[in-house]
Amino acid sequence: MKTKHSLKMKSVISAVLAVVMILGTLPVMNVFAAQKSDYEDPADNWLKTNNRTNELDMNATVTYETQWCPVCNKDTTVLTYRVPEYTKSGQTAMNHGVKWSDGYDLEGKKKGNTDSGTPGVDASYTGYHYTKSVCQTCGTINSVDGSGAYNFNNNVYGLNSCDHNFFIDFDNTTYELYDEHQHTTTLKKGEYCQFCKGTYAKASKKKESHNLESTIDAQVGNNRFYLQEECEDCGYKTTEYISAKAVISSYYGMADGDSHSISVSDLSDKEVHTKIRYGTAAGSCNMTSAPHYTKAGYYPVYYEIDYKYGTENMTENGVSYVWLLADDSKNNNSDNQKPVHEHDYRYIETVKPTCTELGYERWQCNTCGSLEKKNYVQTSGHTYKTQTIREATCRQGGLVLEICTKCGDFNEKTTPTAGHHYHDTVVNATCINAGYILHSCDICGESYITNTTPYAPHNFKEIVKNPTCTDGGYTTHICETCHMSYTDNYKDALGHSWDKGHNVTDATCDGEGVIEYNCLNCNEKMIKDECAQNYADKHDHSCVQSPLTAFIAQFVLKVFF
Repeated sequence: MKTKHSLKMKSVISAVLAVVMILGTLPVMNVFAAQKSDYEDPADNWLKTNNRTNELDMNATVTYETQWCPVCNKDTTVLTYRVPEYTKSGQTAMNHGVKWSDGYDLEGKKKGNTDSGTPGVDASYTGYHYTKSVCQTCGTINSVDGSGAYNFNNNVYGLNSCDHNFFIDFDNTTYELYDEHQHTTTLKKGEYCQFCKGTYAKASKKKESHNLESTIDAQVGNNRFYLQEECEDCGYKTTEYISAKAVISSYYGMADGDSHSISVSDLSDKEVHTKIRYGTAAGSCNMTSAPHYTKAGYYPVYYEIDYKYGTENMTENGVSYVWLLADDSKNNNSDNQKPVHEHDYRYIETVKPTCTELGYERWQCNTCGSLEKKNYVQTSGHTYKTQTIREATCRQGGLVLEICTKCGDFNEKTTPTAGHHYHDTVVNATCINAGYILHSCDICGESYITNTTPYAPHNFKEIVKNPTCTDGGYTTHICETCHMSYTDNYKDALGHSWDKGHNVTDATCDGEGVIEYNCLNCNEKMIKDECAQNYADKHDHSCVQSPLTAFIAQFVLKVFF
């Protein structure tokens, strides 16, 4: 017997179920795939194709989102494409009735002009964006808009306004190499939509000198400083060798009463500050000028050379000599003195030839001390050693110092500029970009490309969804490079396959029975009632109410209903 309490409980349950059903039909959008944090204006790198939809696909910002799919009748993962709208007039095409990227109006009946152009060339951002979505479960294009919409399962984009609550201010400055002295600075600031990257911006360009950061390496063995400079803004790099060389030459001569010393020739580049200290013993060079000598003798002169370029220093140590020979050839005889006697020359020493002067033997008269040179030997000639001060590059010629290893004589020579030092970067072709080999000079940045190859085919990955009892099957093909997708191989739903069922509650003469059926392929259950008449038919007799039972039933109906 049904009571009033049980009727109220059923009414409450029915109301709750109704609310749940209503809420379940409402669309839900939950963006779980974050937008790119790095900003890039699509207009700066717009890719052109020969198909309107493909061009929007190539330039779209793609995200994965959770939305309600009416086809699947549940929340699904949806691949969403968003592209800023660019028009020649700068006004949205929606102002003259165009809703879809193929030019049709909202209902898809009347076609108009999208006023589209090339961003950054003849078209500007309107504050609207094109949107397209693909359900990742059923593969239906734009399923979230419902089966009655023009774009439902139609590969077109729809126009929507960019919400200014989602605009982000930016101040973006870029630098592009102009030449070895300057780069082009592009100052760009404004605001952009964080979903489609559509940008309102003002830009200005000007040429500025490189902001060079220097790195100096002192190379005392090579008599140079190695300078590398890199622009902190545009990344331009340059290298240079700075000559740092002072030649200290010994002195060989006669003690003639004058003072003599070593000679110094500073060959360093003008940017190098050279400081030399002298001494008469190694390790004690504290004189600012070289010592001078007048008396005959063999005098070593030690030196310490400090080269400074910028903040870097390097030190060179060495020794040269002052060699003064005695000259006793003065003749004190006069007309009033005795006639000159015959000299009795005795051998004193051998003077070796130099690079430019003859060698000889020195003889001295044993009686009067007169000196004479005999037995001359041919000059030896210079023996030059080549020292590279600055390597030749594609930007400037080299500098070579030739120093005689015997006398210190030197010559400076410049060498012609060298060829470019290219390194190759292979860029493989994809379905988005053509392939090529980029040749870039490591020194000056000059570059060129060769071996261009056409676009590669799409790299499709198949995702097969098998049909179930309630949902159809299909195959989705998604390019792993550019995320282009399409769906085919649709299959109908299989339908439930029910078992024979079993009784949950048996039917009686006074009440209905309940039979439960289970699908053999899924977890779906089906409940059916069995009426009392069926019970009577099964048991081959009729159910007759007794007078008392009929009276009670009438009484309950009058009192409670």
